Amino acid sequence: MIKVCGMRDIENINQLQELDIDFMGIIRYSKSKRFVDDSQKENVAQQTMNKGTVGVYVNESLENILKDIIPLQLDVIQLHGDEDSAFAKALLEIDIKIFKAFQITEDFDLNSLKEWEELAAQYVGKLFFLFDTATPNYGGSGKKFNWSILDSYKGEVPFLLSGGISKDDVAIVKEFKHNMFLGVDLNSKFETEPGVKNIKEIKTFIEKLRK
Repeated sequence: MIKVCGMRDIENINQLQELDIDFMGIIRYSKSKRFVDDSQKENVAQQTMNKGTVGVYVNESLENILKDIIPLQLDVIQLHGDEDSAFAKALLEIDIKIFKAFQITEDFDLNSLKEWEELAAQYVGKLFFLFDTATPNYGGSGKKFNWSILDSYKGEVPFLLSGGISKDDVAIVKEFKHNMFLGVDLNSKFETEPGVKNIKEIKTFIEKLRK
């Protein structure tokens, strides 16, 4: 699975939709450099989205998330903050998928995922994890975390790898082995400026990765 996050520019979005990706992320967190504000949201809403669309939120209210689902044609809600499993369950109840992001540090407690694994078992195929590099700004650091930490992850919830993945990382992504590894989340390392992706570089990366 390949997800490209932090999309905002309409022409860029439409170019990306021509590539062999699975999901595109729209960030609705005002402190992000890739924030899609309400006027940009209206522009996105006018596009035909032919890829899975992910709305990315950080400690947002349930009410505001619900307001975005239809206009942004969201297939997935990415919870990238400190949301608890009860909050996620309220969204799962309306039959939308969730990517729950966790910020991974060297001493990250994998046991803290237990309540989320239990929730995922109740909603099979609806809840997935996203493991990202820990940062005060909830992502967008452009840095990798130590992927070997996940060797100790014995849960059964599939996950995406996020954080600092670049065009030069095809080999290490292919070498990464884990039964629950679902795919990668690409963002800042493929940008010409915040919110604008180098489509050619993404296309080349995808072609090499899918070989």
